[in-house]
Amino acid sequence: RTTRLVGLLLVAAGAVGCADGGSSPSQPSPGDGVTPSAAGGPAPFQARPVLAVQGRDLDAAGLEPGLVRRLETLDCLRKAPTANAPTAEAMLACDTRGAGFLLGPAGVDGGVQRAEVVEVRGGYAVQVGLDQASADALGDLVGGLVGSEGRFAVVVDGTVVDLPRAADGVGAVLQVGGGWTRAEADDVAARLT
Repeated sequence: RTTRLVGLLLVAAGAVGCADGGSSPSQPSPGDGVTPSAAGGPAPFQARPVLAVQGRDLDAAGLEPGLVRRLETLDCLRKAPTANAPTAEAMLACDTRGAGFLLGPAGVDGGVQRAEVVEVRGGYAVQVGLDQASADALGDLVGGLVGSEGRFAVVVDGTVVDLPRAADGVGAVLQVGGGWTRAEADDVAARLT
């Protein structure tokens, strides 16, 4: 199968907690476009479609009612999830500011070859280099979101660290963050490598 997107440049659109509503991306079939981690369990890095955001008008159509109830009662400030779910399962996750998310099955699970801290306007970010299989899987995930209001979440160790928007570009670079301090960027990069 030929990937429609030769390369992607994914740049975070700002602060992690600023996801807008809009149409939910379709949920992939279990195992579709997933690159399994070498250890057999969920990798520290995953990319997942955002299905719902806590506190927003939930369009629960097509979502499992039990997961919607769990999202509505999720207390990110007291007991946030601390690990990624298996790739084929939906998961609840929190960002660093306490916002809760319902995320679809992972489109990418692992495959990080490098994570480099870079200085950008307004702070620091992390550029993530993925292996070819993970870059292709990310292209498939993002390809379904281009032109829609859908976002995907970059999840590291159970925490949503960024909510990039898909954009056409050149190269195969995933950049997360942008308004982080150097210490925050160093922490994320260390957890990815």
